[in-house]
Amino acid sequence: MAMDETNSGEPLLYDPLFETPPDTVIHDTPGRGFFGKAAVKKTIFVLVLLLFVGVSIFLSFNSLAKARFHYEETDGGMMLSEFNANKVDPVLEIGPVFTEDGSPAADEKVVAVRPFAVCCNENTSFILIGKDVADIPETAFYSCAALQAVIVDPENPHYCSDNGVLYQRTNGQATKLLLYPLCNDLYRTMLALGEQPPVTAEDAAAFAERAETLSKQREDWLEALKKEELPADAEQAAWRKALHYEILPGVTEVGAMAFAECEALTDVAIPEGVRVFKSMAFFKCVNLSGLRLPDSTQEIGSDAFSYCEKVPYLYIPAAVKTIGHHAFFGCGGVKEINMACAEKAAPQLGQDWLPQQKRGLFSHDVPVVYNAERRADG
Repeated sequence: MAMDETNSGEPLLYDPLFETPPDTVIHDTPGRGFFGKAAVKKTIFVLVLLLFVGVSIFLSFNSLAKARFHYEETDGGMMLSEFNANKVDPVLEIGPVFTEDGSPAADEKVVAVRPFAVCCNENTSFILIGKDVADIPETAFYSCAALQAVIVDPENPHYCSDNGVLYQRTNGQATKLLLYPLCNDLYRTMLALGEQPPVTAEDAAAFAERAETLSKQREDWLEALKKEELPADAEQAAWRKALHYEILPGVTEVGAMAFAECEALTDVAIPEGVRVFKSMAFFKCVNLSGLRLPDSTQEIGSDAFSYCEKVPYLYIPAAVKTIGHHAFFGCGGVKEINMACAEKAAPQLGQDWLPQQKRGLFSHDVPVVYNAERRADG
């Protein structure tokens, strides 16, 4: 009996189901009546395709035409709930309530900002805070890639700024660092080169325009910083100084995500008196190498210093009571953790709080040294 081709045991060189190319032409479908006719099916297909394209275009234009400002009523005034930046205007004013045509509304004022209202903004270089703004959450301006400075009206009793860095204040004293803008080093470099700090929105827009050339150079400098190959000209010297920041005296808390993803920052001077580092306070400060936790430190939040890859030494003061999960995870430059306390008096420790080192194919937590004394340089 002749063997069937599909059972011959020989390898098939083609699929018998498609010995000839499949028919892709639309034909009439008998028994389907009007809707089975090829011409009708083609027409329906074209209409559905056009509808899909039309909806896509509408949604695209609708997205582009989004209002820049969205507000909600809140106690004492209005809350900025959403801001949609554009590439034309690099300045955000939070104080006046702006209408759809961009003019300020009479007798209305912004007193609060919603969490994440201005986050992941790639176009805004300056944020101006009015005197009546009384509620800015820690997450209001997270990850604004082009932000150089936050400038607060001197009459605002709740907030202030130092060289473009945003602080919350109590009784006239800066007590909490809320935000170090991602491009603050560029702003302070411009100041060091003789620029005057902007006061009005018009000043800030002009400042941002003048900083454009230096902003393009900054990208090259950041690449050179990674390779430790920075040349030493006047602008570079000013920029190098701007990579160091001193937190104001009297501050007791560094807010959540305050320095997060500040890749240019190399050194932060933290004064005695700071007690709390909130979650992600220094998250992914990949070039941060100078870090000294003051003896006043009591709380280190989750991911507070994770992925600070260039920190070479860590000393945990005796006053620390809690260390959150992943607090120092990814700090690959640290060889050991030095704890001032005895092992029996160790603080409350979160999961995976320690840095890890690779040994062969495996990673291991770095050792913890208890009853350690602080090194002179740390």
